[in-house]
Amino acid sequence: MMPTRRAIWWSCVALVAAAIGLPRAAHAGGDTARFYGTWNTSIPYNDQTVTLVSVHDSKGYRNYVVLATGNTPAGDGTFSAANGTYRTSADKPNDSGTYRFIDDNTVVCTNAAGQTVTWKRDKSVPLNAAAAQPAAPSAPPAAALAPDPSLPPEINEAIAAFNRKDYNTAWRDFMAGAQKGNSEAQAGVGAMLFTHLNPPGTGYYAQCEKWLLASANQGNTKGMSFLGKYYYATGVAIAGGINPGVNTAPIPPALQKQAEGRFALARQWFERAAAKNDGYAMANLAIMLDAGVGGPVDAARAAQLRDQVKRNSGPGSTDPDLAKRATGDPENLATAAAWQSGHYADALQKARARAANGDASAEALLGRAYYEGVGVTRDYPTALTWLNKAVAQNNADAMFILGLMYEWNRGVSQDLKKALALFDQAASMGQRYGEMEAKGMRMEGTAAAQQARYAAACQRAGGIADGPLCSRGGMEIDPY
Repeated sequence: MMPTRRAIWWSCVALVAAAIGLPRAAHAGGDTARFYGTWNTSIPYNDQTVTLVSVHDSKGYRNYVVLATGNTPAGDGTFSAANGTYRTSADKPNDSGTYRFIDDNTVVCTNAAGQTVTWKRDKSVPLNAAAAQPAAPSAPPAAALAPDPSLPPEINEAIAAFNRKDYNTAWRDFMAGAQKGNSEAQAGVGAMLFTHLNPPGTGYYAQCEKWLLASANQGNTKGMSFLGKYYYATGVAIAGGINPGVNTAPIPPALQKQAEGRFALARQWFERAAAKNDGYAMANLAIMLDAGVGGPVDAARAAQLRDQVKRNSGPGSTDPDLAKRATGDPENLATAAAWQSGHYADALQKARARAANGDASAEALLGRAYYEGVGVTRDYPTALTWLNKAVAQNNADAMFILGLMYEWNRGVSQDLKKALALFDQAASMGQRYGEMEAKGMRMEGTAAAQQARYAAACQRAGGIADGPLCSRGGMEIDPY
């Protein structure tokens, strides 16, 4: 039985800063600030790779698991590090451990239970955007917030700050208005929490529900629309499993029932926002109606909504590309939504019909289903057939799954070079999991090379290397 998501988070993700061996007197003390920034690692789980993100600042740490729905919060708390030992407010065994920096951008970590991970600093990600989470999958992203002359000046100032990515100012001004009961400001606070654009230490993802409900219950359209996205995203997170891009098995009925409740709430709020002519809510609602997620299928109403989105999304609108994204391929959007929501039988039925006509995205989904054994009996040869067809049509998702097969020797002879090439090709087309998997493979290679250099240095110092430890005369030494 698959462990609970919370158990996985704490056993794997809260390895926020561990190191190797016993504390060394020669190690510099007061390293807490050295950890400030964004750190990434990849770990094996159920024969796949899970990508983790840990953000450190003066207030502590925030951890995330990278899922298909975006970066999902996986715990936060206080953190300190000195003399090779760290302390956190996490549960045991992640409340303490040891660490050793290979360089300023690489730290090898071991928690109190002996679990070791190598973390790499991600210097490309701004600290306050390190955990940015996209809108619900299958749903068009929100455009920049638009100023409104009817709003108080301070709220428009918050909107302007948000649009220029000055999130500290936007958060301060939105929060001031939200605490006074302004529904637009409450929507702004909720939206920033939902997308993890709030400054570090000011709140966490689940709190967005409170602010969005406060906004939506006052009839605010943005609050309603974002609340629908929140419920949809949390439903997908429950139904979709922990593994990025690759589920391992259908979830238990009790969890699926919980997910269905979230989808029903999403649909209700999208309906209310759509009734107020919100194009994003209409687009999301149309997908759910086509897929039968959150309620029965209603193809006729979905078609009406798509037509309305087209009429409202022309030149001069807030988002002129909305119609193209939301209505360009409704069958594919519905198939993806059915799969993400755990409606595997419906998704596969749709995919088979499309694959029979040579649709690459449907072929990729069938290949994934047979690779995972989700919705069908696991069958690597059949998976390989469908994936090769989709890859021949340059489908990035199929490249990712096929890369996993070559990486893990699943139905094909292991070929790490071919796997890496497939991941790189998928990443070049914007497939984020291909990019992450390629990074993970390269990190493992880099870590192995670093360990070899460490062992050689240990030998030159007259010591004996045992993994990340170097000992001489029964005592740990620093070979450098």
